[in-house]
Amino acid sequence: MASDQGHADPYHNLLYYDFSTIQFFRYASTMLDLPVRTTGTAMYYYHRFHHFMSKYKNAPHPRNGQSVHAALPLHTNEELLAITCLLLACKTTDMPRKVRDLVNVGYRYFHPEEPLLEADEVYFQMRTSLTTCELMLVRALDCDLEIELPFAYCLNVLRAMGAVPFYSSARPSQTLLKDVWKRMESGMPHEFNVIARLTWLFVWDSLVSPKIVLNHTTAEIGLGCLYLSLRMTKAEIHMTMSEWVDHWGVGENVSVQSVRNVAESLMELHDSSAQYLNDHRPICEKLDHSFTNSAADATSPQTLHQQE
Repeated sequence: MASDQGHADPYHNLLYYDFSTIQFFRYASTMLDLPVRTTGTAMYYYHRFHHFMSKYKNAPHPRNGQSVHAALPLHTNEELLAITCLLLACKTTDMPRKVRDLVNVGYRYFHPEEPLLEADEVYFQMRTSLTTCELMLVRALDCDLEIELPFAYCLNVLRAMGAVPFYSSARPSQTLLKDVWKRMESGMPHEFNVIARLTWLFVWDSLVSPKIVLNHTTAEIGLGCLYLSLRMTKAEIHMTMSEWVDHWGVGENVSVQSVRNVAESLMELHDSSAQYLNDHRPICEKLDHSFTNSAADATSPQTLHQQE
């Protein structure tokens, strides 16, 4: 995927691609009790696969010279791709979930008007397809399955920012890291909790956008989300944006322009998503209502017992 051969790739410049599939990842994470790391990894896989297909479909791949067919089921079937990404993410992040649970939750989300999926031919065909498509996905990702999400990075930077006043006021006997953090736990201003929560939401939003995920490093995304949070909460930084990025991003070689691009893309994404939800409000409300009422049934003991 890093080669210059293949088609021009428009996908990596898209602000968003398919909100409904992204929403599936978030719903599925709730229904299957998945941590942030697993859900975020699945979303990365989703973007990287579409990036791969956008660049190499109907064109020979430079690694083996074989053509990637545009009618590949994993490319034409969003339901199959989404569930496959989630299945693979569960394995790579050591959060195993039963295939039947993934199939049930996925089927209820993408087919809200249909009855519960029975243990019939359709169900077993989906299970078989997942096995085949998982192998295709691994090959499309070039076996590069380790994903570093920006959540921990930006919150560690925020924690370091909060520690500065405590280091400055600490006596020589209190300069150990554990002593400073102990003082921080009891003396951290409430505003830092607000900034941390807002930054967490911005990082979640950044995973929606191929333009952000595929064009920026973990550090760039983390600093962009954190800086936007600081500005929105009107926090006192006491330095210019260039100085702030140079100070906190020097270890990762982060440029000011890249951080600015992430922040601007996030603001543009919020404007676009608000317009999208407004245009599709009836569909979104209907899907929300249907999924809320029936997704629990998809993993009910009776249904799961029938499929064993």
